[in-house]
Amino acid sequence: MQSRIERLKQNWFVIDQLVKRDKRRSLSSTFMGELWEVINPLINMIVMVLIFGKMLGTGIAGGFPLYVLTGTTIYGLFTSGTTLCLNALFGNKNFLIKTRLSKNIYILEKIFVAFRNFLFSLMIYAFVLALYRIPPSVTWLLFIPDILLLLVMMTGIGKILAVINVTFADITYFYKIFTLFLMYSSAIFYHITRLSPTMQNFMLINPLYIVITIARKCMMECAFPDWKMWVILGLYAAGCYLAGTVYFNKKIENIVAKL
Repeated sequence: MQSRIERLKQNWFVIDQLVKRDKRRSLSSTFMGELWEVINPLINMIVMVLIFGKMLGTGIAGGFPLYVLTGTTIYGLFTSGTTLCLNALFGNKNFLIKTRLSKNIYILEKIFVAFRNFLFSLMIYAFVLALYRIPPSVTWLLFIPDILLLLVMMTGIGKILAVINVTFADITYFYKIFTLFLMYSSAIFYHITRLSPTMQNFMLINPLYIVITIARKCMMECAFPDWKMWVILGLYAAGCYLAGTVYFNKKIENIVAKL
């Protein structure tokens, strides 16, 4: 038990140092860069409300801006974390070759960076909740497992992307197209009732849509999300994590040899 605690402390120290290094390298080391990471979901919300507000914003309980902000905040967490994972191995090739640290640390560090920025964005989200006078509710606590399951799913996907990016660098461009498609298929700025019943059932294939729907249900409507949503999300999170971990462990030694 003591050795495990020491290992956890060592891993956390490494993650903390990698986060500080990446922060110095990126735009987030400047004040405007740090501010942009926090307000980016808000900017996206404003743009979407201005463009789609009159066309798609009627009949949404809790307010269309808050509806959109919930979607953009969670979408930002997912795309930021998984996109950062693309360079998790290649960007740390010196560490991979020269140290015996767990290779999972480099994936977890990228997820942690995205999650930290997400926590700052929640300050704006809380302000908008207060602005629309959404009363605090016990259902808000369900937002925590909703995001935790998303992080588990992101970790699995991130492991797969990190490995693929070493051997196929062009995956970055294809992934940008994929995340753009994901944005339009996650009901971020439109209500699902505008779709046909067949398309509504088809939307359940998209795990990000499920995460956003659960968040809207428990935060905006102060209601308990359908248990079927939790089951589907849990299966997605477990499936992505297991698939990513198996693929990562199978390929990591070959990846280190190539680097």
